[in-house]
Amino acid sequence: MSNILKVTTPTTGYDNNAIRQNSPQQAEDMSIKNPVDPNRVGRADGRNQADNKHDAAQKGISYESNFGNFVQSLKDLPKLQDVMTKMVFGGMANVVESGIGKGTAEEIQALFQMLHMSPDKLAEFMKNQMTGANRLQGPLFDMLRQVMDEATTVELKAGILDFLKKYNDMSSGKHLLQNIKDSLKEMEGYMFRNDREGLQRLAAKLRPYSMQANEANVRLLKGEIIPYLGRYISETRDMGRIRDLVSLLALNTSRYESGNIDNVIQAFQRLMDFPGFQKHFAGMTAADFKAMLMNVDFDRAAGKMPWADSLLNIMQAGIKGEAGVENREAFMNIMKAMLVNESVYMPVMHAMIPAILDGVPMFAEMWVDPDEESGNPGSTERGIKLLIKFDMKDVGFFDMMMYYEKGKMDMMIHYPEELKEHESDIREGIRKIMSRNHLDLEYLAVEQGKESIPVSAAFPKIFERRNSVNVTI
Repeated sequence: MSNILKVTTPTTGYDNNAIRQNSPQQAEDMSIKNPVDPNRVGRADGRNQADNKHDAAQKGISYESNFGNFVQSLKDLPKLQDVMTKMVFGGMANVVESGIGKGTAEEIQALFQMLHMSPDKLAEFMKNQMTGANRLQGPLFDMLRQVMDEATTVELKAGILDFLKKYNDMSSGKHLLQNIKDSLKEMEGYMFRNDREGLQRLAAKLRPYSMQANEANVRLLKGEIIPYLGRYISETRDMGRIRDLVSLLALNTSRYESGNIDNVIQAFQRLMDFPGFQKHFAGMTAADFKAMLMNVDFDRAAGKMPWADSLLNIMQAGIKGEAGVENREAFMNIMKAMLVNESVYMPVMHAMIPAILDGVPMFAEMWVDPDEESGNPGSTERGIKLLIKFDMKDVGFFDMMMYYEKGKMDMMIHYPEELKEHESDIREGIRKIMSRNHLDLEYLAVEQGKESIPVSAAFPKIFERRNSVNVTI
């Protein structure tokens, strides 16, 4: 197995860690870039509007596309680690001191109690985190991935993607219905009393979440609630926040309807028309498949954990300003970073791991590519590539990059300057850990970390459009 841990040069400007303070300056070009043309109207600064688009096209990225917007978001992304370490290391003391409500204070206390763990519990915690990072897992999706690899027709691949979309909507049904109810509740605050009472009566008819209730709830939403809101906007000419909420309601209703179990079964049946699919699912009928889905606990399958729900509740309060106006931006930065890391354009799995390990606060982020190329010319072998960044209070910041393939491991670790005299101990400790877990450590680099490894350098595929659908809506 070749050593593939040599990181590539990161895409300039798209990773905060890639900035160099002492980069050589280029000589200033004194030539005229945009001579004035009196025969046409130009911009106020005299530059051609098309210049920026041309430059972007030269770099292979269109900022008018969804993928281009994703890349731009990465460029402007606040560093999640900087914000989270301050909160975890300080026990959110700055938030508590800002005069938060009793409920949020209790939520913070409960969260930090859940984060206390031993090394053994930390290993289980990390495993659950990575399990929850990928909802489409298990034997069913292993076979679907195999069918995708073997598929020779665009129709079969499109059918699998359509099935996965509907499955994803179905597994998110509980969450989508809650979003719908929350949107309706928020709309009430923008309506006149009589209209508000009418909406409340309609919303009260929505049934609690269950697969069987999906069809009745969709019928109520599309047949009564959304038309009622449409008439309200038409009569009052209200073009403010409530109109935005109606658009969001329509989107969530569309996804909620798409996730009806009968729609998922129909998508499965259409796939059974393809011999390449039937080969792997021979003997499974639509009735068998439906019975299997009816018995799935989607919250458990998604790896949902109490600490994550607690953190989200605290973040929601923080974004609303309940944890102090001065802390609102920090909570917004956490939310932005999490949303970008969970984007459909991110080709690697991401997980965040806050913990208090034997009394020592720490925060880690992990990026995993479970389908990394081996690096050998012409090889079809695939392995697992990981980048782990963690910061421990009073210890320092570590970077770890690993590649695993068939029981063999390549590894590189950057340790904080304060541990320089313990480098040999770090090497010996890593070798013992690998041996204890029956892993053959083929390559090990232990270095004092002067710069953090940029994510874009460890996983250059993040910026390769061939790994993403690049469209504009």
